[in-house]
Amino acid sequence: MSRRTPLPPELLGEPFPVALARSLGVTRRRLQGADLTAPFRAVRVAGPSPSSAATLSRSYAERMPPTHVISHHTAALLLGLPLPGWLAADTRIHVTVPAGTRPPQMTGVIGHELRTELMNVEYVDGIPVTSPLQTWADLGMVLPRTALVAVADFLLAGDNPAYCREDLDRVILGRTGRRGVKRLRAAAALARARVESPKETETRLLLFDAGLPEPLTNYVITDAEGTFIARVDLAWPHLRACVEYEGDGHRTDRAQFRKDITRRERLEDHGWRVIRVTDDDLMNGGEEFLRRVRAILTAREP
Repeated sequence: MSRRTPLPPELLGEPFPVALARSLGVTRRRLQGADLTAPFRAVRVAGPSPSSAATLSRSYAERMPPTHVISHHTAALLLGLPLPGWLAADTRIHVTVPAGTRPPQMTGVIGHELRTELMNVEYVDGIPVTSPLQTWADLGMVLPRTALVAVADFLLAGDNPAYCREDLDRVILGRTGRRGVKRLRAAAALARARVESPKETETRLLLFDAGLPEPLTNYVITDAEGTFIARVDLAWPHLRACVEYEGDGHRTDRAQFRKDITRRERLEDHGWRVIRVTDDDLMNGGEEFLRRVRAILTAREP
């Protein structure tokens, strides 16, 4: 059996265009070797075929014209925006091109068109992607309401958020007349600052849909002297009641579990009623959770 001709060093470790390989002297026969895979036409990878959105995007970027940009849920994954599991598992590459030009047509790639003046591009590890705001707007045609609000909350999160509510309204205005704009308006109206996880968004919307008073998000509780006690997920300060979402980490991490107990006792010592909620509580409409919240809020009304 003849030995394979080694590839030039600059083609190892990353996807590469066939045209580049040919310019470096790699033969067509060598490019058909079993040690190479072709995730897309005119692109090769040394080793197994890419399987994640990030690696597939990097492969596709090697053949992408300069006017094309990774978009929609593929951009969301590269930007780290929160997505439902069913969408995060979709490895098809979404690509947006200027309106009036031909979108890509190939297996594993979904093309879109957008007016050039609405195109806002950033780079993630050298890959051109739609900006977080534009990506959120694009997702308006795909995501259900709660997930769309969760992405908006993510954009408004943090002590020094990169975006504000007016930014959401501005990107929506540019989409007037396009599909999904009504869903974007509804999601923007429900978005709040200082939300730290999609589960907090889901919990808050569950309370909202049940007609309960809207809680404040990530509220800082202090004692009479102004000393910090805790920052809670959702709070009704006038009733001294709050909701804390507890993920699996709170249960499986022993140190975190003990810390949670101490924190809850401190809150209760200062007259706060802590309502704990888990993912199981949110299933099937959260009926029992809503009953508990309603009863506690009613009991604490003056």
